[in-house]
Amino acid sequence: MNSDSPARLTDRAVIAVTGEEARDFLQRVVTCPIADISDGEMRAGALLTPQGKIIADFLIHGRPDGVLIELPAAAADALAKRLSMYKLRARAEVRVSEDLAVIAGEGTPDPRSAALPPRAIRPAAEAASLTEGDAIQAEAEIAAGVPAFGRDYGDADVFPTDVNLDLYGGIGWKKGCFVGQEVVSRMKRRGTIRKRTVRLDFEGEAPAAGTDITLGDTALGTITSSAGRHALAILRLDRLEEAREVESGGLTAKVVLPEGV
Repeated sequence: MNSDSPARLTDRAVIAVTGEEARDFLQRVVTCPIADISDGEMRAGALLTPQGKIIADFLIHGRPDGVLIELPAAAADALAKRLSMYKLRARAEVRVSEDLAVIAGEGTPDPRSAALPPRAIRPAAEAASLTEGDAIQAEAEIAAGVPAFGRDYGDADVFPTDVNLDLYGGIGWKKGCFVGQEVVSRMKRRGTIRKRTVRLDFEGEAPAAGTDITLGDTALGTITSSAGRHALAILRLDRLEEAREVESGGLTAKVVLPEGV
């Protein structure tokens, strides 16, 4: 997949949130700022549990009549149902759209990393002839150090800072209330953000997901995904100390911290 060959991401779905109060109710619920998103702009965000853990994260595309939320297809129905619950009496409609598809390789830059291909949402009929790009997109994300829901973590497994959502602009620290804000904001204020998703670079093929990661005799965690010579893992940075190399599967890997840490 490259800029000359857009591909369809079949493992992504689209939720359309439309209506005159669509952005207003989302502004009060999800982690990222919504009220000022412009037509064609894309932002990372998530819906959290009241305890501050990710139910699902997503990319939000601004539209004149609301927003389009693209997310892992496996999480789409559950998220749409939960957003409908939070909508209450707001004049807005939430629905999973069967006639839209996510395209990688054209469109708006991905806010999570400049190394990732741009993406767009197009009518499904227009995308039907494109090749499937799920595997290549996953490889690109792992190489860029970008974790993914369903691949590196699941429902209510992690705080948004564990998977670097704040570093992508996915948490509006100054936007006001959102579900789970109290817990996440307290972590930031008290300086208790210790875990981060990091990239591990191996000289050869990276070990498979689930392989233990150690620093000397200290267990640090496990690999959450790998592709080629790269792997991702959620690690306690304070346990790394000054070390920037770890071991996994009998191999040595360089630890690459996310930009902004």
